[in-house]
Amino acid sequence: MEPLVMARTCMGSPFEITAYPGGPSGAAETAVRTAYAELERVEALLTDFRDSPLNALNAAAGGPPVGVAPELFSLVEFALGICGESGGAFDITFSAVGMLWREAFRTGVPPAPEEIERARLLVDHSKVELDRSACTIRLPQRGMRIGLGSIGKGYGVDRAYRVLKDLGLENFCVNGAGDLRVASSPGAPRPWRVAVKNPFAADDRAAGFMDLRGGALVTSGDYARYFVHRGKKYHHIIDARTGQVRSDVASVTVLASTAALANAYTISAMALGPEEGAAFLRRRREASGIIITSSGAVINCNMKTAGCPTKGENAYAAGKP
Repeated sequence: MEPLVMARTCMGSPFEITAYPGGPSGAAETAVRTAYAELERVEALLTDFRDSPLNALNAAAGGPPVGVAPELFSLVEFALGICGESGGAFDITFSAVGMLWREAFRTGVPPAPEEIERARLLVDHSKVELDRSACTIRLPQRGMRIGLGSIGKGYGVDRAYRVLKDLGLENFCVNGAGDLRVASSPGAPRPWRVAVKNPFAADDRAAGFMDLRGGALVTSGDYARYFVHRGKKYHHIIDARTGQVRSDVASVTVLASTAALANAYTISAMALGPEEGAAFLRRRREASGIIITSSGAVINCNMKTAGCPTKGENAYAAGKP
């Protein structure tokens, strides 16, 4: 049986949903289209590129608390918990500095250190005020911003996954530019084969891989979005504690129950660096991971793999349940 494969651009990233038909004819296509509609709804809630509930919250920074939808409140609350776990290396209030780096990617010139230092005065997740009973969020400093771009993509994958499950599909893979979540029925003939992308090879040779019947696997790295200025590579994952790019980690892959959790942990570990990042992942009971350093060393953080990735090999996500 051939799967249905449908690709679209959502949340600024290429998405692909692969689903094996189940139930009435056409049910899989209807379910996948509904999942993409849900992704569009999540994007409209979380985007900071246009008017959105998140941008309305950011615009009110320095003023009174803002009432938000329970969904947005819960996601911010969840993300703030991970900000604390990571010691601030992952920080959703990084957006003030992130805007500088967004401009740097447009111009190809990194922000001046003094610009970063000024913007860092607005970065502190511990200052965000939540009132669960009133469902309000307050950003106490004018200019403070919340950005949910990374964890939001993982959340979108999770929402698409839930739609497909609720509509009766059992065997499918949601892939949001490397944020994957898979499902397999008990009787599926084989698991999904998911491999860890290695950042050093230009081709699509497979290296380490895992066979998954469920869960989420997310990889973040320095190879997908970057620019080079005066011989130095600047990628899109920043240590929120410093506002600067690290150069000692090439990629991090995390396996967890949800894509939002796996995404936040990959960003956290990459921002923390090889030693701190490995210690961070090894303390997580609900996740495991692999860190590939810029020198090509592979640090396994409780990940059970069917093959170990090595420098010079490039793994990718593919397969059938």
